[in-house]
Amino acid sequence: MTEQRRNAERRLMSALLGIPEGRIFVGLLIEETGFLKSSARDSPTVEDTYYREGERNVGQRVFEMAFSAGAEPLGCMKEFGRWNKEIELREEADNKSEEEEVSYGGTG
Repeated sequence: MTEQRRNAERRLMSALLGIPEGRIFVGLLIEETGFLKSSARDSPTVEDTYYREGERNVGQRVFEMAFSAGAEPLGCMKEFGRWNKEIELREEADNKSEEEEVSYGGTG
């Protein structure tokens, strides 16, 4: 890869990391690819291990790109975790209010 290409990728990653949604997305990619997990541990077959290693390679590339752009990739993963927890809490609140509507619906 040329130096010009590396610099262009750094600029792209820096732009992405410049917004909260971009950092969350980078964290999501690293998490979803299983980069920080063992491929062999949960793989019932050799083929599964190879497949997971392919996913991890993508995660490693994203991790390295974020790091070379001056980011803290683990911080992106924490930000993704907080975002994910907020989504779960909103869903729980929505479900709870729907249940309350159903239980009070026929008492009017």
